[in-house]
Amino acid sequence: MIGSRIQRYIFLRCVFALGLVLGIFAITIMLVDIVEQLRTVGEDVELSPWTAVQLSLMKLPGLIEETLAFAVLVAAMIAYNQLSKSSELSVIRSMGQSAWQFLAPVIVMAAGLGVFAMAVLNPTGALLSERFEETRANLLREGGQVVDRVRTDVWLRQGNDDSQIVIHAASVDSTGQIFSNVRFLEEGRVYEGGRPTQRFRFIRRIDAETATISEGFWQLTNLVENTPDGPPLNLDSLAIETDLDPNTLLSRFTSPDTIGFWGLPGFISQTGRAGLDTSRFSMRWFGLTSLPVLFTAMALIGAIVCLRLSRLGGTSRLIATGAGAAVALFFVTQIASSFGSSGAIPAVIAAWSPALCALFISLTVLAYQEDG
Repeated sequence: MIGSRIQRYIFLRCVFALGLVLGIFAITIMLVDIVEQLRTVGEDVELSPWTAVQLSLMKLPGLIEETLAFAVLVAAMIAYNQLSKSSELSVIRSMGQSAWQFLAPVIVMAAGLGVFAMAVLNPTGALLSERFEETRANLLREGGQVVDRVRTDVWLRQGNDDSQIVIHAASVDSTGQIFSNVRFLEEGRVYEGGRPTQRFRFIRRIDAETATISEGFWQLTNLVENTPDGPPLNLDSLAIETDLDPNTLLSRFTSPDTIGFWGLPGFISQTGRAGLDTSRFSMRWFGLTSLPVLFTAMALIGAIVCLRLSRLGGTSRLIATGAGAAVALFFVTQIASSFGSSGAIPAVIAAWSPALCALFISLTVLAYQEDG
C-alpha cells in the first residue's frame, strides 16, 4: 500500500511536469506560428489576428506531436530532479523501494502517452492539418490567388495476377480525379495447358482524351481502342472497372503526415496496388507504432541522469549528458527514417531499431547503477 501511494505521488509529479512543459511548448509554437501565418498568408490576403490564431490551432496538434519526445524527456528531468533535490528519493530508497519501482510511474506515463499520440493525437493532427490546407486555400482563393496545381506525367498500375493495366496520364487536375491525355496498356497472363506461365501477352491499348475515376470505375471519353486482331475503334465513352481508390491514387504527391494512423494501412495497400512506392508511408506507420518505446526510452534517459544525489555534485553534467544523448537519439532516428523512407532499408527496422537500442541501453545503464 505504501509503495502504491508513493508511485501515485511520483506519477502525479511527472504528469504535472509534463503538463508544464507541454504548456510552454504550445504557447511558444502558437506565438511563432501566428506570426508566420500573418507573414505568409497575410501578405496575399487580409488576415485578421483571430483567423491567424484559428489557422495556428489547426496546426498545433501536429506540431505538438513532433515535440512530444523532448517534452517527455524534459518532464522526466524536472520531476526526478525535484525529487532528488528535496531528498525525497533518498527517503523512498530508505523505505526499501528500488529504482525500478519509483521509475515505474514515468515509464507508465511515457508508454501511455506514446499510445495516445499514436492512436488519438496523430489522427486528430492529420485531420486538422488537412482542414488547415483547405482553409488556407479558400482564404487565398477569396483573395484572388491561384492555388490549384496541375500535376503532370502520372504513372499508375492496376490489376491482379492474371491481368495488368499500366496507366499513363499527361496531367491531372487538382482534385486528383480527372486525367488528361490518358493511355491504358493492358496485358494478360499466358496459359499453357490450363496452367499459368510467367509470360504476358498484349491485349489492348486505349488512348483517351480524358479519364475520370469514381468509385469502382474509370470513365473514359473520346477514346481510340487498339487490339492486335482488329482495326482501331473510335468510341465516345468507355467504362473500365478498377479496384483503385480515388483518394489514394496520387500518393506520391501526398505527404505521409497528412494521413492518420488508422488510415495508413489501407492507404499503403491501395498505393501498392496502384504500382507506386509505399516506403514513405510504411516508414510513417512503423514510426508511429514505435512511439511508446521511443517515449519510454526518452523518459528513462531523463530520469536516470537525475537519480544521483544532488549533494554529491555533478548533476548539471549528468543532465547535459542526458540531453546530449536525447539529441543524438533524435538525429539517429531522423537518419534511419530517411533510409527507411527511401527504401534503402526495411521500414520496420529503420523505425524500431533506434527506439529499441535506446531503451535497451537505458535499461542496461539503470541495471548497472542500481544492481551492480
